[in-house]
Amino acid sequence: MNRPQIYANEWLKLHPYTSIQPSDSYFVNLSNELYRACTLALPDSFRKKLSMYIAAYLEDQISGLGLWQSFTTEHKRLYGKYLPFYAVSSDYIADEINEEDIRFIIWNTWQKVSSLHEHAYINPNNPSIKKQAEIFYAILEKAYEEAPENEILSKYFSHPGSKMEVDRKLTWLFGHTYLTEPSMLPYIEQIAPNDRFIIPVGPLALFLHEWISLLSTPEAWKNITGLFTPAPEVPEEVRNKNKEIYHNFVHGTDGKKIVYLNGYGELRRFLVEVLKWQDDDNHTLPQMKAHRNFILMTEPEKGVLLAKDICEYIADKENPLYNQELAQKNAFRLLTEETLCPPDLLTYCIQNNYIPDAQLPEGQEKELVQQNADFIARHSLLYYYRGD
Repeated sequence: MNRPQIYANEWLKLHPYTSIQPSDSYFVNLSNELYRACTLALPDSFRKKLSMYIAAYLEDQISGLGLWQSFTTEHKRLYGKYLPFYAVSSDYIADEINEEDIRFIIWNTWQKVSSLHEHAYINPNNPSIKKQAEIFYAILEKAYEEAPENEILSKYFSHPGSKMEVDRKLTWLFGHTYLTEPSMLPYIEQIAPNDRFIIPVGPLALFLHEWISLLSTPEAWKNITGLFTPAPEVPEEVRNKNKEIYHNFVHGTDGKKIVYLNGYGELRRFLVEVLKWQDDDNHTLPQMKAHRNFILMTEPEKGVLLAKDICEYIADKENPLYNQELAQKNAFRLLTEETLCPPDLLTYCIQNNYIPDAQLPEGQEKELVQQNADFIARHSLLYYYRGD
């Protein structure tokens, strides 16, 4: 029995136009060749998506769109290497096709697209990913020599164009390219147009203004309403209150900016005796009574944040509640579970190596997780890590 075929209308959904271009028939055929060669034991819908994403990656590299190069450039700036998880060979060329790139696209698609169905976190070193990448790379290596450029995509983001073109370009970049669609598939129907500017997308959870700054020059796009809007100014009354909280916190803890509290009783005492909050149920968070432990962290601009029930996972020498056995089982959740750990606290823990026991849920790949912890958090949490 033959598999269903990938049709041109499916390929066009990954593009910022609706009319077939001269190069599209080639890439539809390539998508089908990749689809026939896809051996992953996953649903046909996933294998179709993956095959088109791999074809779109080649189209990007050949046509000079710059999407893939923007991703690897920013990853290298952030982490000193082109890709998460995968060491690149001496033959790696950033603006050409590479097997390591294909491995990452397979993993990213598998992790994000198939996450619409519950599954454990996909191990980037799953042998089937490497095997499939080798098969795909052999096909792309031949196609690289003969595939036509898509002239519409060449330097597509160099200039914004008309208001209608701006909307089309930003809509496509936000949630419909082969690199950004996977992260937005669960949410795209619920997102209002202006929300595009405040929600990070893609493997690195980049905001649209960050993508544009990589794909073009900020000057070319500086007049686009909403794209480079500065963060809203915090009212003076709120700023002063936050500074007061910060002062009370560090003064009452001999200079500490983070404390670990065992149970609601300790939390209430801290709020009253250190932060000087009123000692009544309107001011001492009685809704927290059911939780076993708490972390409070302060910054002068933001006041104080509160996290609950995660003290066991954080290996700070100041934390008496750390439990290595529980950390080995649960610390990885800090990097992947929305709202479990406030972003400022998670950043602090990653930067200070306070979650050294984080590993994949099956008890594997501790070193890989440690080397890529910030990327994993960006990739998994998106707005819940990079949003304000």
